[in-house]
Amino acid sequence: PLSPELPAQPMNGAGEYIFTYDVTWEESPIRWASRWDLYLYMGDDQIHWFSILNSLAIVLLLTGIVAMIMVRTLRRDLNSYNAEEKEELQEESGWKLVH
Repeated sequence: PLSPELPAQPMNGAGEYIFTYDVTWEESPIRWASRWDLYLYMGDDQIHWFSILNSLAIVLLLTGIVAMIMVRTLRRDLNSYNAEEKEELQEESGWKLVH
């Protein structure tokens, strides 16, 4: 058993070292159910408008990028399906096969 009265262990390279700590339990006047109230209480009731607008801008930007990719893909597909010369030369493929 170790105790605070023992001298410090010399550290000689690699080996096994023992680390200890002490715990002192003190009674508190705070009830168990309300122990987190200090950390969960929001003192400033201001709305973080910058964060809301930043999130909205990112959502709109990503939605625009996805919409642009889909529009370009659909336009290219529809143009290739509507071309008369290409339609005669190649077999039907893609979504036209689903029927």
